[in-house]
Amino acid sequence: MADRDEDKYEMPEIQEANHDDSTRISDDVIATIAATVLSEIQGVASVPGGIVSGILGRKGASKGIKVEASDQEVVIDVAVIMNYGTKIPEVAAQVQTKIREAVEEITGMYVRAVNVSVQGMRLPETVQPRVEELARLEKVEPPSETKATMEEGA
Repeated sequence: MADRDEDKYEMPEIQEANHDDSTRISDDVIATIAATVLSEIQGVASVPGGIVSGILGRKGASKGIKVEASDQEVVIDVAVIMNYGTKIPEVAAQVQTKIREAVEEITGMYVRAVNVSVQGMRLPETVQPRVEELARLEKVEPPSETKATMEEGA
């Protein structure tokens, strides 16, 4: 009878099943990672379409960031506006390295390329008012007397 009690508690052999589980990481998630990294890099003023410093939690925060991802590989295109006086090649290299490291660490995906496009420069506050003033002056037409004199002299 003791033999029967031992058989009663024997575990059946478990067969391995084939699983087709998968995980898909949205391009928006990768773009959010890139935007977060950009907000931490000194010299990057913003991404066209949104201010980097307030980028988290905002809809459309990843404007200026394009992601092309396949199963395990990703290419990221980033458009940025840099602060005036920034050494563009150095900051661009830092952007590439930090985005690559963060995306690979967080997602496990291989980042084939991070392409940086500098779309503009943010001028310091002391220069900005003068530039705006000059832009306004260029749009103002000369007074009619000056205009008539210019036409006669031509």
